Amino acid sequence: MVSVLEGCSEGCGIAAALLAVLSWGTFGVPIKCNVDVEVNFFVMQSYKTLVCFLTSWFVIFLGEPVRWTPWGIVSGLFWVPGAACGIYGIRNAGVAVAIGTWSSIQVITSCIFGIIIFQEKVKDPVQTLIAIAILTFGLLGMSRYSDPSIDSSSVAATNTISEYQPVSISDIVSDGVATIPFPPAPRILKRTPSNPDVVPKVIPFELESTNPGDSFSEPLLLSPSEDKDHRKDRMVSLLGGRISMTQRQLGMLGAVVNGAWGGLNLIPLHFAQRDSGMSGASYLISYATGSMIVCIGIWFLMFFYHYRHHNSVSEAIEQLPAWHVKELGLPGMLAGLFYSVGNFCSILAVAYLGQGVGFSFCQGQLLISGLWGVFYFKEIQGRDTITKWFASASITIVGIIWLSAQHEGSGGHR
Repeated sequence: MVSVLEGCSEGCGIAAALLAVLSWGTFGVPIKCNVDVEVNFFVMQSYKTLVCFLTSWFVIFLGEPVRWTPWGIVSGLFWVPGAACGIYGIRNAGVAVAIGTWSSIQVITSCIFGIIIFQEKVKDPVQTLIAIAILTFGLLGMSRYSDPSIDSSSVAATNTISEYQPVSISDIVSDGVATIPFPPAPRILKRTPSNPDVVPKVIPFELESTNPGDSFSEPLLLSPSEDKDHRKDRMVSLLGGRISMTQRQLGMLGAVVNGAWGGLNLIPLHFAQRDSGMSGASYLISYATGSMIVCIGIWFLMFFYHYRHHNSVSEAIEQLPAWHVKELGLPGMLAGLFYSVGNFCSILAVAYLGQGVGFSFCQGQLLISGLWGVFYFKEIQGRDTITKWFASASITIVGIIWLSAQHEGSGGHR
């Protein structure tokens, strides 16, 4: 059976990159529409991985043979933990800041590996580097002016903890059950010495503070805005207290990890092409299967970690993050579908345009996610901020067009 992609060249790569930009820029919309459900960041990555695996087999209908290369597992080792860190970055540093951070880093890493290490052909190396710099500058500007906090300071200033009157823990706790009487409902964050049996509601996305001596010093009740700011500024101790970071900084670190580590997920494709002559489309099955193996492996590691601490299979299973299938099953699968389409198209873009041009082109996803924020979610407020965002978007488009023009096509199906 002849592949429908036989004979494709750089025109297919540009079309695939554009579709990747649209899909990746949209995949977060179904999840954002269900922000009331708190879910562990690795659960969301597992939804994405599962859908990626299930949809990867559709390349058979494009005439691609079923082929396997262990390089797919290497791609999974880059993508699964890296993308999970990216989700954590979104939750703790913000959508715009996190995506802008890892998109910019991925442009740089793609340039280094594609043009410098793999020696991919471009028309003019200097102009290519200028185009990448312009694209990065535009992405950073879009990230900066997509941050909702820019114009929300006056609103946040009115929502402080002073809105709430002090309440005794005995007034809201009965038989170990907490009842918060006033809207919007704040949350109990800590046990107290006088009420050790009260189980606080801990959001699985977050890390609790581990500062010495602060176990019972956190404010019991927080307003929504104060709660958000307080959690993001709370210090988190790592490596036995040798390193301390705020949760906001930890979220930024997650975005950096996704850009620097997760952004290398298509590097193994080059070695698969070298060793097996595998095309971009046929590599998808290996990529998705390898990612699924890595994802399942991480779940087993989490299970054995809890089993070691509880010495009970049932306790270990109970400690694993919940999937919230009823609430997040459909949105999670839909988000995974958008991401999988973008992932497939990014593989084609890299196959036909190269790592340096193709993958950098795909980072224009921030343009689409920003448009969703402006026109649908109304995240960006104020004429001045919106104007600056569109100016940055225009710079990004210039960088993308310039970058795509620098690719020296080799023709043929790869």
